[in-house]
This record gives sequence, C-alpha cells and structure tokens, in this order.
Amino acid sequence: MTTKNGFFRILLKDQSKGKGLGENILLFIRMYRPHKAREDTVLFPAIHSLFSPEEFDKLGDQFEDRERALLGENGFARIVSEVAELERKLNLYELSRFTPKN
Repeated sequence: MTTKNGFFRILLKDQSKGKGLGENILLFIRMYRPHKAREDTVLFPAIHSLFSPEEFDKLGDQFEDRERALLGENGFARIVSEVAELERKLNLYELSRFTPKN
C-alpha cells in the first residue's frame, strides 16, 4: 500500500518485507486519532482537576525523578537525539515531506 506521496515506498527498501505495513499503519492512525482527542479533551482535563497546582507540580517532579532513575541524567534528551538520528537514517526526519499541505 502506498499513499499519494509514496511514503511507504520511501520507508521500505524491500517491498516484500512491508506487505501489510501500510494497512496496519493506517489502521493504527484510525484508532489513534479519536484516542488522542479523548485524552486531550476528557482525560487530561479530568486529571488536572484532581490536583491542586502545587500537587500537580510535585507529581511532575516525581515523574522527573523516576525518569532520571530509569534513563540517567539527560536521558530523555539523549533518547530524543537517538530517535532523531534513526529518523534521519530512515529518511523520515524532515516531517514537512509527509505533512499534508493546506
């Protein structure tokens, strides 16, 4: 499966390994869009309503402490850099190539 811009052809050098990949990605996108919309409009506002601003800040600090324990100092930034490098290698880094034009 390919799209108008040939995204899946660009992504896959060996088309035989990607049989069904495009369809699965599109199914994921179909599922994810309403999921993300519910997170943004229902779930996250509800979570914010459970905590005072001070409690929410403290919770954020606890998440950051856990992140450092799991990933090390500057671990998040390091992983973001690793993902960016993988995107470059897969020729996916320049997202404007895949973003629909208005």
